[in-house]
Amino acid sequence: MLRILIALAVCGHAAAFAPSLNPGRLALRKSQPCPLKPAHLPAILSDKQHSVPAVAQQATKGISFPQLDGKGMRVGIVSTRWNAEVVNKLKDGARAGLKECQVEDSNVVEFEVPGSWELPLACRYMAQTQKVDAIIAIGVLVKGETDHYDMIKDAATDALMMLGLETGIPVLNGILGCHTMEQAEARATGDNNHGVWWGKTAIEMATLRATQMGKGPIAASGVEKKKVLF
Repeated sequence: MLRILIALAVCGHAAAFAPSLNPGRLALRKSQPCPLKPAHLPAILSDKQHSVPAVAQQATKGISFPQLDGKGMRVGIVSTRWNAEVVNKLKDGARAGLKECQVEDSNVVEFEVPGSWELPLACRYMAQTQKVDAIIAIGVLVKGETDHYDMIKDAATDALMMLGLETGIPVLNGILGCHTMEQAEARATGDNNHGVWWGKTAIEMATLRATQMGKGPIAASGVEKKKVLF
């Protein structure tokens, strides 16, 4: 049945391209009306496509955090002078996040380096010399016309990850890799300031490290530490 309907639907179009029988001339016949109107055809054969309007769905951005207590914790911030306008906003956000976790200003150690390429090595120096509980590396990279952006972004972020795994000290990747400066500004402003999240994440990870190593509030309270299997 479906084959018959398809054949009837295209009969008028096929007739329009059939050659005339008039000798000496090659003409196109006039289109013959199809015996079935589009209204009688199945929806799949109709010329009119009914599109369903797309509904934009916006995921709630941000990270929820438990109640964090950073009293007595020492946190390092290593930031770049490259794209300092945005980096400074992210750094202010990180300080604000740490302050919300009750980290004292005197327990925040800061290093400054030229660019994101230098961040991993500076973070290593901080891990070796400053006795910090966590480190936040902050930099901003904006894609340009060459591959330089990708080279620095990939190498620096990989090195920061390896540093955290090798030392056991939480190292936060605060390198923003953006295509435009407007994207970077949007992630360093107001409630969307990623620096605030990095500050709180540093305390959460430092707390996790301390409790798993028997140095945090759980050990002090005498509660048995849960074993975590990977």
